[in-house]
Amino acid sequence: MEKGLFNITEAGTTTLKPIYGEAGNIGSVSLANTGASDIVIELFLQDSIGQNAYIIKTTIPGNVTLVLEDDLSFDNSVLGLFLTTTAGGLSASTPLSVIIK
Repeated sequence: MEKGLFNITEAGTTTLKPIYGEAGNIGSVSLANTGASDIVIELFLQDSIGQNAYIIKTTIPGNVTLVLEDDLSFDNSVLGLFLTTTAGGLSASTPLSVIIK
């Protein structure tokens, strides 16, 4: 998959930007629920010892896109960006599509 594009089809935690990964500014994150069921998401930063700082915890209704456009940049030398998804309509045919710009 192209860097910055993710199709998440199973509940769990996905690393969007690993700690100590390639640095870069994040201008926006788009989370599109392409299925009919709700998906619960938690977008957060995590440090090297596992402490989390949550950006957002919410439910995305079916067929709705959530776009976070505020400057989401962070120090990638000490933090990683992660997304946890739970329940809802996650399946191979109805993924949560994530675009990081």
